[in-house]
Amino acid sequence: MDDQYESDEDGYPREIVGPWVSDKHHFLRHYVTASQGARGKMGGAHCLIDLYCGPGKARIRGGHGSVFGGTLTAVDAAARSRRGQAVPFTRVFISDVREDNVSACKARLSAISDIQVTSFVGEAETNVHKVVTNLPRRGIHLAYLDPYSLHQLPFSVLKALAEAPRVDLLIHFAASDMARNLERCDLWPRFDAVAPGWQDSCDTIRGKSVVRQQFFAYWTKLVQDLGYHVSDRVVSVKNTRRREIYRLVLASKHKLGDNIWRTLNDRSGQKGLSL
Repeated sequence: MDDQYESDEDGYPREIVGPWVSDKHHFLRHYVTASQGARGKMGGAHCLIDLYCGPGKARIRGGHGSVFGGTLTAVDAAARSRRGQAVPFTRVFISDVREDNVSACKARLSAISDIQVTSFVGEAETNVHKVVTNLPRRGIHLAYLDPYSLHQLPFSVLKALAEAPRVDLLIHFAASDMARNLERCDLWPRFDAVAPGWQDSCDTIRGKSVVRQQFFAYWTKLVQDLGYHVSDRVVSVKNTRRREIYRLVLASKHKLGDNIWRTLNDRSGQKGLSL
């Protein structure tokens, strides 16, 4: 097992992560909880989609014990009642490039819930089409997209999800990857897949910070052009050195999703995390 994973007490692998995972999962948990009312009113079968599911559990570096990964966090949040009403997900679709991750995540989901789990092994760009084909027509679905780097989330994935009815997106945009690699011309083909046409819309001879701002703005517009309301409240997730590593982006098919996203406090009780 490589340095990114270790064996957990249940015998399955768990990921070793930084403490900022708590910030990411805080917003995931509270968005799922706060949107229960909307799911209840809509009716139908509500699905969770995680194309980068990992093993389902993790250990925060320097700590002891395990914490839920994103998939289990969302499923657990949906199953808990809010104001006397719980609107759990009916079905979850998980996918990862590692077969052992998919097996572990599926087993751990079964241990905490009787939710129907459909799993795939392979690249998100391929498996997203299998997911979309099986999504119920009626319901509010959530795609939680948390890749390590930008090139692992090609725009084709977002485009495929947008073609399905009512799939909202909670995206972890890998800002550290953009900051580290966008200036490298040899890696531009990676970014072409993430935001097709970006080189025609960004002034690549400008300073690094300007190009990054232009790239992110262009990518956001591409998502909007798919028919999404992209919230202008973008949450910056930082590491222990206060360097930005992710941007949490909420894109919903209905403005209500943006309204809910705006109401969520950060872990200190503040709402002022917009970029």
